[in-house]
Amino acid sequence: MLYRTLVHGFRTCLNGLRKLEVPIPDGGLVSRMFDAGLHGLSFFDGQDREVNEAMEWLALCFMEINPHIVQEVWTQKIGAYVECAKKRVWVLAIVQQLLSRDNISPTLVPIVLDHLISRLPELGELDESVAVAIIRMFKLAFGAVTLFPADNEPVLASRLGRLIMDCFPLAAKSPHGTHYFHLLRGLFRAIGGGGGKFELIYKEVLPLLPEMLECLNRQLNSSSGFHRDLVVELCLTVPLRLTHLLPHLTYLMQPLALALRGGNELVSQGLRTLELCIDNLTPDFLDPTLNTVLRDLMGALHDLLKPVPASHHHAHTTIRILGKLGGRNRKLLDQEPLLDYRQYSDPAKIRVSFSGNVATLSLAPVSRLALKTIRKPPATIPATSKAQYQGYAYSYLESCLSVLVQDVRSFSFPTRLRRADPANRE
Repeated sequence: MLYRTLVHGFRTCLNGLRKLEVPIPDGGLVSRMFDAGLHGLSFFDGQDREVNEAMEWLALCFMEINPHIVQEVWTQKIGAYVECAKKRVWVLAIVQQLLSRDNISPTLVPIVLDHLISRLPELGELDESVAVAIIRMFKLAFGAVTLFPADNEPVLASRLGRLIMDCFPLAAKSPHGTHYFHLLRGLFRAIGGGGGKFELIYKEVLPLLPEMLECLNRQLNSSSGFHRDLVVELCLTVPLRLTHLLPHLTYLMQPLALALRGGNELVSQGLRTLELCIDNLTPDFLDPTLNTVLRDLMGALHDLLKPVPASHHHAHTTIRILGKLGGRNRKLLDQEPLLDYRQYSDPAKIRVSFSGNVATLSLAPVSRLALKTIRKPPATIPATSKAQYQGYAYSYLESCLSVLVQDVRSFSFPTRLRRADPANRE
């Protein structure tokens, strides 16, 4: 209660001084107020309602200050604020409220982005809980670009190249490289949600497109599980128009096929991308590129054609896509089918007896070793003994084959079926 009273009183004083047209407090005084405010928030741990009110009053204090004072204070205190946010993620509500104000957002966005980008190498070293705060702060800055594109788009565009291209090498050598892909996902979603109006950003991304897609495809080939799904989403949400992606469409085919076998959100993104390509590209241009993954693509679409409780939305979208293909998917019928081989018999085993105890031994492990020895003896075998070891290996395989052939001969099939006894018929 005392904290809120002090902050409310400070804001009231600022408002009164502005109305009286007297000199406003300088940056030093406001900086001390900001330090004290951040320190006082630690007393609200576990008190959601009261801490929200306290942060709201603290943010409102900056509404009563001229933009150049705001710039001075946040430039000096952004480091302390970020460190506080690492310990208490809910403190980000302050910067969220300020970034949503049209008079403060253009001043605060470059300060936030410059500080976070300058410390980008540290992101891969942070624990999951701490990295969440940093990535969320990035997303708040990206969201401010969407809210006020006229003022904030040039700010992000001038920093976009460094932000994107630094993430790939840092992800490759950091213990928690996935943090950088979460950051890029937030960036791509923010730009992609702009409805195609970020011309300055598109101009900055376009020269980076070939290298960016190549890096993403390399990551795709070396990843699995959730990491791979994350890379697939990045490939399909690159913030550019389809016309910009046409020369590099081959990079999107494998991610597209993988997306259709992912989670619900990823499947939806893959279906939207595929339908967009079919609607806007001619068959002469699209089909040669699509044929490179046609088998995997058609298999994934076939698996989506399932009734409830499977997703009916995905099934209906798949039917619509197959209709738009106009039978072009039947080109797959000219290719040989893929058959899954399944072991229909038990592995090769022999029964051996030791002092009356009968046990079963598998022939496969030693047989593989014998075959490997015949083809290429291990380097640990002396050159003078390699022929001798190959002879032993051959004798072993010959003995195993003899035993198996003998077992087959001992198994007799009935030459005729016995007639059923009429008396036993039901």
